[in-house]
Amino acid sequence: MNKIFKQLGADSAYLLSSFPIALPAFVITVTGFAAGIGTAVVWVGVPILAATLFAMRGLAAAGRSQLGNVLNQPVNQPHYKRAPENASALRRALTPVTDGQSWLNLLWGLVNFPLAVAGFCVALSWWIATVASLAYPLYAWIINRAVDGTNGGDGLEYATRWLGWGDSYAAASLLAVLGGLVMALLLPLVLRGFAITQATLAKGLLASLTESDAPRPLSPVRTATIDAEVTRVQERLAA
Repeated sequence: MNKIFKQLGADSAYLLSSFPIALPAFVITVTGFAAGIGTAVVWVGVPILAATLFAMRGLAAAGRSQLGNVLNQPVNQPHYKRAPENASALRRALTPVTDGQSWLNLLWGLVNFPLAVAGFCVALSWWIATVASLAYPLYAWIINRAVDGTNGGDGLEYATRWLGWGDSYAAASLLAVLGGLVMALLLPLVLRGFAITQATLAKGLLASLTESDAPRPLSPVRTATIDAEVTRVQERLAA
């Protein structure tokens, strides 16, 4: 039971907090990409694309930091292409344009937004509806009194009459609480489905090119062996 509540808290926090990250990521992605591509013919768009890709690294890192609690597994850091040590300032600034992970970050900013909106709306509305239904007996009398001074001012009396329970305040409260219990039982399943879908997509885009996939420099022994082989081949060709 504690595991269910813990996962429900993690999924709820993820769905509710991912929208504030997804919104600026989507705006930067669409605006920066459109401006960069539109002015690329005059070479102004290339620095714009590079700046957009740089900006998306921070938002991608924020989105990546949320995935561990949802997926229940560590998420590896991505590998970003680095310019050579003796590269010029211009080449360093334009390196993200040739980096695969930077473009995956941009793709994440685009496709993650609709999922984040849907997850945020469902999580927020489902939590509010569940709590409001379970707490109905505590506040509904205020609604009834404000409407017409009688029971059933919120419309639940039509459902209770159809069920044959009458139109009393107790009947409406019982129906609301039962509905709240059903929503509470479905809450972990619904939020888990939205959270795992969004988190799995985010992991595939934000952590697919990890540090372990980066090319590693050859060891001195390996380098010396390769140099010796090259020299031997050159001598044979010269002979």
